[in-house]
Amino acid sequence: MKVSLRKYAKALCESLDKEKDAKVVNQKIQNLLKILTKRKQGKMIRQLPAAFKNLWFKMHDQMDVKVVLAEAPTKDEVKNIEKLLSAAFDKDVIITTSVDPDVIGGMKLEFDDSIIDNTVSANLEKLKQHLTN
Repeated sequence: MKVSLRKYAKALCESLDKEKDAKVVNQKIQNLLKILTKRKQGKMIRQLPAAFKNLWFKMHDQMDVKVVLAEAPTKDEVKNIEKLLSAAFDKDVIITTSVDPDVIGGMKLEFDDSIIDNTVSANLEKLKQHLTN
């Protein structure tokens, strides 16, 4: 009987939930990878991190948000963005920032299957579309 990717990810999440020791965490992950290889389910290894991350965030009421900015933010700006997004989504938000010089100003948020593009370049494009119509 083959076990689904979701079940493997869930088992890993549950086994690592309260674990603090990095060596134990690494050993548990290695054991799972050995099991996948032994059961000839090695193709799942590439998909496992994304499935694990989604379940982990769901278990801990967290969400991952990618924030795209024109310039690298300061630590205080990152903390402020995290605070604002945590309040807006009513979840613990973990942000990843990236810099895109095409942004000009504003920011773009990417989370789950959604994109909120409130950049100057996107607003200029909307204005252009509006004026041409």
